[in-house]
Amino acid sequence: MAMTKIKNIIFDLGGLFIDVYMQRFPDRIAEKLGAPALNALQELQHQGFFDGYEVGSISTSAFLAQMQQALSPKCSPDFYAEAWNAILGQVQLPQLELVQPLRSDYRVVLLSNTNDLHLDALEQEFESCHPGARLDDFFDQVHYSQRIGKRKPNRDAFTYVLQQHGFTAGETVFIDDSPGHLLGAQAEGIHTLLHPSNAPLDETIAKIKGMLC
Repeated sequence: MAMTKIKNIIFDLGGLFIDVYMQRFPDRIAEKLGAPALNALQELQHQGFFDGYEVGSISTSAFLAQMQQALSPKCSPDFYAEAWNAILGQVQLPQLELVQPLRSDYRVVLLSNTNDLHLDALEQEFESCHPGARLDDFFDQVHYSQRIGKRKPNRDAFTYVLQQHGFTAGETVFIDDSPGHLLGAQAEGIHTLLHPSNAPLDETIAKIKGMLC
């Protein structure tokens, strides 16, 4: 693909602007319910249960109720919500502040596979640690999979963002910490950069600025 001047940046959320620890969720389940619950958890994963929640085809109440039914009715929905939210680590406000100067030269949006439980926890964390700061304020627009009904790495998620903003794929770069998530963007003709999960953003931003050919 011939390089053109990058005018648009699509950022992922988890692993860039908030630390994520995916293993914490099954670890919490195993700690509380033992190994058999992990087998049930894997079956839910194979059925596309978690993907369904992230595209809004399963409500939060149904999400928690189905986990309770599949894993153990003895644990409350609150336990499953807390275990699910254990994935989330610290909000990295300094990383977000690096985005602000970019907005004078690029159009900058966010595309995240996320859901209402995580967003509620994220907003509470934001308010607690950074009063008055809102995630939306750091980007021209935010797109959450549960709200748009599409998730990465599916190509239609990237098509949606391009169409919503009138972006040209060849003038756009997508940054994510998951190699698999880059594939849908590449299929759409979008340039991609892999960011090391939970790492400082400086080097990745420098790479973006170097993509001005």
